[in-house]
Amino acid sequence: MFRICKGDAILGMTENPTYIKQAPNGSFILCPEPEASGIAFEGAVYHLPGRDALGDAETVVLEAVDAGQEITKTNTTNGIAFVTMAEAGQIDDVTAGEHADLFTPWAYPVKYTEGQLRQYGGKLYRCIQAHTSQVDYTPDVSVSLWKEAADPSEEWPAWSQPRGAHDAYNKGDKVSHNDQHWTSDVDANVWEPGVYGWSEAEE
Repeated sequence: MFRICKGDAILGMTENPTYIKQAPNGSFILCPEPEASGIAFEGAVYHLPGRDALGDAETVVLEAVDAGQEITKTNTTNGIAFVTMAEAGQIDDVTAGEHADLFTPWAYPVKYTEGQLRQYGGKLYRCIQAHTSQVDYTPDVSVSLWKEAADPSEEWPAWSQPRGAHDAYNKGDKVSHNDQHWTSDVDANVWEPGVYGWSEAEE
């Protein structure tokens, strides 16, 4: 996991930084880390120290941190910060799922907003549509309202349609879809397996 720092401030954390460089036409394009001049994070472009300039982009530092230690520290000092970061998409769902005990259990009737994470039945779910919960619309059956956060123990979790950059799949991610196993070929993958950006895994 990487911590993104600007001066003394922590902008967020990410499992897989989105590395970018500037193309000859001035646009920003994805690239491997050795070629990168910066990163894209939450819709903003940031420059990395010691790399080619990226216009007037602010410079940030990527610090590799141990996810387990970082989460344990956050839990003991300020668990609310971890929950807030996870719900904002700054911590990936797999990491959040490993620490589901930090999140409030699902309840009713409660007004939930998009992005909130709640425990239910021993699993962690992310709200994908604002609503007021009802007794018979539990997260495990309300697929239009809740999406299960990735289970770190499941090698081939079911594919779900990403809603934006915060939950797009990264290169190497594994999913199951239409009774087949797939591996993502690209970062920031929002396409359906079998359409583009995925290779069927060899059994």
